[in-house]
Amino acid sequence: MNRQVLLLNSCEQVLRIISWKKAVKLLLAGKATKPLTPYEKTYTIKTSRGKIIIPAAIVLVRFYELPERDLKPTRANVMKRDNYTCQYCGFKTKNIKTLTLDHVHPRCMGGDNGWTNLVTACKECNNKKGNKLLKECGMKLREKPYKPKYYRLHLTGVDEQGKKLWSQWIDV
Repeated sequence: MNRQVLLLNSCEQVLRIISWKKAVKLLLAGKATKPLTPYEKTYTIKTSRGKIIIPAAIVLVRFYELPERDLKPTRANVMKRDNYTCQYCGFKTKNIKTLTLDHVHPRCMGGDNGWTNLVTACKECNNKKGNKLLKECGMKLREKPYKPKYYRLHLTGVDEQGKKLWSQWIDV
C-alpha cells in the first residue's frame, strides 16, 4: 500500500513526504498532530482492530531546524526536475531506462555537469543531437534547464490542494 503523508514543521513549513507507517508512529507517540489548515484528504487503513483514519498531512509538535540542502544534479534529480519528459520531443515516461541525460553544451566542447547544462532526453533525441550544439543539429529545448528548489523537487507525491495550501513554503 503506497500512502504518502506530508510532514510539516510546527510552523506548518513543509519538511518532506513520509510513509503512512511513519506518520502513524509519530501520531501515536504524540510527536505530531493534524494540521490546523483545512486539508481534507485522509487515508483509511484497515487493521486487525478495525480501521484507522490518518490525515494526508501531519504537523510536528516541536520545531525541527532544517539544515541547508545543496541538491546535486544526479540522474534521478534531473529526471524528477524535468518530470520524466524528453526536453526535445516531449516524450514522457516513468520508465527511466528509456530516458538518458543529455549535456546541452557537449562536454567535449567544454560543457559541465551542472544543473543548467543537463536535461532529460529520450534515446532517439540524444542520438540525433550527439556531440553537437543545438544550433548545429536544428533542435530546440522545450524548457530552459535550471537548478530547482529542494521542496519543488521532492514533493512529487503531494496533491494539488496540498501544493496550493503550502505553496508559500514550496516556493521559498
